Amino acid sequence: MHIFQVLSARATGGVGQSQIWLRNLYEPLLDMGHDAFLFRAEEGEQARLRRDARLRVAFSQRLLDAFRHEHARKSFDLFFAYLKDDMVETAAIDEIRKTGVPTCNFSCNNTHQFDLVDELSPHFDYSLHSEKDAADKFRAIGANPVWFPMAANPKYYHPCDVSQTLDATFIGQKYARRPYYIWHLLENGINVHVYGPGWRLSGEGGYRRKLLRRGRRIQIALSALIASSLDSKAEWSARLDWLDFCERLRIKYDTHMHLPLSDEEMICKYSESKLSLGFMEVFDDHNPAAIVKQHLHLRDFEAPMSGALYLTGFCEELAEFYEPDAEVLVYRSEHEMLDKVRYYISHPGAASRVRQAGLRRATSNHTYRRRFEVLFDSLGLR
Repeated sequence: MHIFQVLSARATGGVGQSQIWLRNLYEPLLDMGHDAFLFRAEEGEQARLRRDARLRVAFSQRLLDAFRHEHARKSFDLFFAYLKDDMVETAAIDEIRKTGVPTCNFSCNNTHQFDLVDELSPHFDYSLHSEKDAADKFRAIGANPVWFPMAANPKYYHPCDVSQTLDATFIGQKYARRPYYIWHLLENGINVHVYGPGWRLSGEGGYRRKLLRRGRRIQIALSALIASSLDSKAEWSARLDWLDFCERLRIKYDTHMHLPLSDEEMICKYSESKLSLGFMEVFDDHNPAAIVKQHLHLRDFEAPMSGALYLTGFCEELAEFYEPDAEVLVYRSEHEMLDKVRYYISHPGAASRVRQAGLRRATSNHTYRRRFEVLFDSLGLR
């Protein structure tokens, strides 16, 4: 097929030169033999982050011009995007749709960040969502949902030939209940190290980030003080409590907090670790006073495929992809998490059996090549 694809390379703004989405969503199409034309979306992402309408309009026009030019040379069979609200003008998507080329837009984190795509999604033929239970949200706004679960690309995610020098690690951003879980492990003697955006302030620009964080704390404290409603006061107070807790964690366990890893460093870190952690929980709308929700992450497929002994929270959707405690380890509380970390670190034979089973399942069933094959079949495009 001839596919026009528009996406940004990085999954997280705080991780330097990451190529995660190119490796997972673009390169598998090439490996499958498809003719994929890539249009980079970083300019649109900047328009969204800066709330810059002129930049958004300019990006939209360039996207539309590129599509029209390439479509005139050779007709496209599919328009595949990974776009969010305020990245692109909906009129540009409408114009592309008028050509008759099927259009789809991929999104993730819809459990707690559905507001990032609720305006844009009805303008596509198909809304690809990675969380299974997000379908009703798309239907409610007039969009057409198609479940497109997370996966990983075994071309990059594979075990590395390194020694296991670390007991337990977590690789990812600092948010929601993650700091509390890490605190619980450290307070109970587990030598866990964390890597990712937000965990520490050192490095280039560290002093500036420290000042910004201090200013943010003051702003949140003032917001909690002057909040006009009890709900608003509860939210701002919860945000302040979360920041204070994170600061105590950072000060007491500074040597366990690390800067983000490159893509290659992350993959090898899974092999260096006797056990790799995952966390399902997110705060709805990033509000620590709101209900705590769960959803799967890209890590749930990258880590086992990279050879990790993976321990994460339990949810019903996870059990559709792995056999719990046979292919990936699961916990339902911080106490069960602690017990399993202790057991599997001290029982390498049991750890190896789960690690190898998870690797087999991920590489055989949870690749993006398989996901695309199922998607194209469901859309009648194969």
